[in-house]
Amino acid sequence: MDAEVVNRTRDPVEVILTIEGVPTGWDVNFNSRYPSFPVRSVMVQGGDQNSNKSTTLEFKAKIPENTRPGTYPIKVTAKDNKGATQYAETINYRVTSKKIETGGIKLTSQYPVLSTGSGQTLKFTVDLKNETNKALTTSLVAQPPQGWTVRFKPQFGDQQISSIQLKENGSETLSVEIDTPATAEAKEYPIAVTARAGAFEATANIKVSLKGTQDLKMGSLAGTLNTSVTAGTKTPIDFVVGNAGTAPIRNLNFVTKKPSEKWTVEFKPDKIDALGPGEVRQIKMEILAPERTIAGDYMMTLTSNSPEANKSVDFRVTVSTPTVWGWIGFGIVGLVVLGLAVVFFRLGRR
Repeated sequence: MDAEVVNRTRDPVEVILTIEGVPTGWDVNFNSRYPSFPVRSVMVQGGDQNSNKSTTLEFKAKIPENTRPGTYPIKVTAKDNKGATQYAETINYRVTSKKIETGGIKLTSQYPVLSTGSGQTLKFTVDLKNETNKALTTSLVAQPPQGWTVRFKPQFGDQQISSIQLKENGSETLSVEIDTPATAEAKEYPIAVTARAGAFEATANIKVSLKGTQDLKMGSLAGTLNTSVTAGTKTPIDFVVGNAGTAPIRNLNFVTKKPSEKWTVEFKPDKIDALGPGEVRQIKMEILAPERTIAGDYMMTLTSNSPEANKSVDFRVTVSTPTVWGWIGFGIVGLVVLGLAVVFFRLGRR
């Protein structure tokens, strides 16, 4: 069985491995992989704030044939060589009088670790081999995290399968497609893929490394993308930005494409240092149309920018003129009409 030693600190750590309670005559060890040899300690590199580092070992136990049926507990402990951190686990071996075959088929993954963003689909390739002299019907199962979907398909086909017929000493290459949820946290997820044929069983351990995604949303607090302002008067509008992704958005700032350079648009605050997954922040946008702006509808483009994501929306602004300017306008129109009336009256007398 595989044993994964994880370092959740930033510095490299030497981990001491101990095994207690081994029955007499048993051969129990932690072994390295490729090549396999017994180890009593392992060095695990340090990680960073976004990921942990780990090393995978094999935990092997060779049990004598004359062992009596029963349950045999063996305690394993992993301890930081320089610190007080340690982890202990008890492994119970159940020995029965009936011999259970564990060989006969072999399952391996060509690329056991793949990376992608949350909400994407990954395709692993696994090789399944029948090492017996008879045909075997082999079932396929996987143990993904909750909310994930796993599909088995032939290498050159799109039909989903749950079992496959293996010829004697034959082999098949299969595709394992994994759908990751859009809301999955950015980290590594181990998944066990198992093939079973009667008493024979084989498992391949694969790992999905999710990098996380940013999904920037923005709009007004009222839920509409329009407003009304009065020329010459600064008008505040409540705006919101949110992160619907699974990774933080950093250094978010705001820019505006205005109807004219004479317009003023200000954001308070004008920058957001970090917007975490699922976080929504309210900002205030203040619009000032020049005093002599002609009444009517105007379009603006609002953009939120960051190194990881950006989002733009079109915003309609309806401008009205102040009441005093309305009366002045009516007065000007009245004077023009009066002037035209005088001209027509004089021309009519001639």
